[in-house]
Amino acid sequence: MTTKKPSKPENTKLRTSGAKAEKPVALTLKIDTDTYVRLSTLRAKERKTAQDILADALRAYLDSAGA
Repeated sequence: MTTKKPSKPENTKLRTSGAKAEKPVALTLKIDTDTYVRLSTLRAKERKTAQDILADALRAYLDSAGA
């Protein structure tokens, strides 16, 4: 019996300020195990990537901080 692999989630959409999309920059984030489990649970529940969740949260934080 063969099982079908789930398709990869779509990559995070890049915000563009002009005609060309900027190349994303890699960032490493080290978190504790409890936070990782919570993020993984939310990711599965919302069917989003951890990258999408963290990028959205970071943008919201930066917007609220006026950065």
